[in-house]
Amino acid sequence: MALTAKETINGQEYTFQKVPPREWLKIQYRTTDRNGKRIPHDFYDEIFKHVVVSPQVSMDEFDEYEEVEAVMDAAINFQQFANGKSPSIL
Repeated sequence: MALTAKETINGQEYTFQKVPPREWLKIQYRTTDRNGKRIPHDFYDEIFKHVVVSPQVSMDEFDEYEEVEAVMDAAINFQQFANGKSPSIL
């Protein structure tokens, strides 16, 4: 069973689910152009599809980009770091 976590952002509870490392790398590859640059809207779409499992939403359902960024930051941190939080730099 995949590891999950819940986080409330701007009053909305989101459930995140970790994808396996191979799938995470595939997502990154699929959302990178031929020059090696990340395509942000494609990357976010993939995260909403595979990491943000509840509620099932897309970028188009948000009124403010700031909220999209908050959800993406939480989802990416959860996916990439063992405890869901990026390590602090000392």
